[in-house]
Amino acid sequence: TLAAAALAVSAAPAAAQVDSIRACHVPTTGNVYRVGTPDTHPNCVAPSHVRFAWPATTPDLGIGGRYLLRLRSGSPPTDRFIVDSAGGTAALGNLGVGEIPVQGAGVRMMWYPYKAAFRAGGVDAIQWDDPNVGFYSWAGGNNNKAEGFAAFVHGSDNSVTSTGGAAFGVNNQVNGTVGFATGANARCDGLGCTAMGFNTNAGGQGSVAIGYRVTADADFSTALGSRASTHGHSGAFVRGDASTTDSLLAVANNEFAVRAAGGFRFRTNATLTTGCDLPAGSGAFACTSSRALKERFAPVDGESLLARIRGVPVNRWSYIGERGGVRHLGPFAEDFRAAFGLGADDRTIGLLDIDGVNFAAAQALEARTAELRVKVAEIERLNAEVAALRQRQAATDARLAELEALVQRLAPRR
Repeated sequence: TLAAAALAVSAAPAAAQVDSIRACHVPTTGNVYRVGTPDTHPNCVAPSHVRFAWPATTPDLGIGGRYLLRLRSGSPPTDRFIVDSAGGTAALGNLGVGEIPVQGAGVRMMWYPYKAAFRAGGVDAIQWDDPNVGFYSWAGGNNNKAEGFAAFVHGSDNSVTSTGGAAFGVNNQVNGTVGFATGANARCDGLGCTAMGFNTNAGGQGSVAIGYRVTADADFSTALGSRASTHGHSGAFVRGDASTTDSLLAVANNEFAVRAAGGFRFRTNATLTTGCDLPAGSGAFACTSSRALKERFAPVDGESLLARIRGVPVNRWSYIGERGGVRHLGPFAEDFRAAFGLGADDRTIGLLDIDGVNFAAAQALEARTAELRVKVAEIERLNAEVAALRQRQAATDARLAELEALVQRLAPRR
């Protein structure tokens, strides 16, 4: 039987009691309606409804005064519902004690002490029936189900079956422990998963899917943007753009794949003046190299550079761990740094640095080539003169031979 009592407490003397307020409680729905006034029923309208009453006090209790309403039930009576004009409202209960107040379809605000669960809004079926209510869970809105322990749901047609899961929006599902889904048609099935946007799917442990029709369906995978999928590859990161309706798919575990049909821009300072671009449709990086962004200029001795290049070993090699037996050709960073003193350290070779060395070497070789051209031209001129002299000498020798022959013919015979 539900009983009620009211206390009025004030720093000033208590005001006179005017009358009692009478009402009835409907156990099947949790509703309360007033009775005993000129415009209400004189008594409860059904035998199953529980009548209760409390004293009505005047609105003026003096400075610091307040109303206090306690609804009690049980034996001995225990507070179940408290209204305090100075301290708010409280609905009390005992965890694991009692039955769910209302089940089935309907619109209601419901506190379920047995599971310390709260519901506010409406359902059209069994979403808020006892089997679908998780301990310490909260669900608000329309047709939302918070079945997991400490689950939190708000919006419409969402479902959270996991411990600590949360969902906001429309038609989202969270089945992964401490998973989170928001937007519309987002699904989160892995431990610690996150699915946000429209038609997103986070299906692995620690997976993240954010955007439009993206899927992160493997452990520790991430899919962002539009129409991108990790395609079952763990640790993969994929980011799709809006340039096509085809999906960008990961092809290997732990891969980083990005589709950006508008190109890439990478900047390395706050004013965005240094960095590299990969233009749309291109396969070549264009990096900052303006004279206006450089300082500490110094000339280059091409011949000295060529001499140092001759001392840098060049080998064929493969990166440790690189798959497929791929081979490369080039110097080592340690030798390059020792020879030219360029770059940030002796573990890397800057592309601009090695390109600069090659460019300067090409200039030095071109200078040699130009000098050789001059020398070759001089040699060719001298060779031409020698050839002309030889021709003249040959002509002279032929004439002398003719004269000698003539002299012999004309000489008297002995």
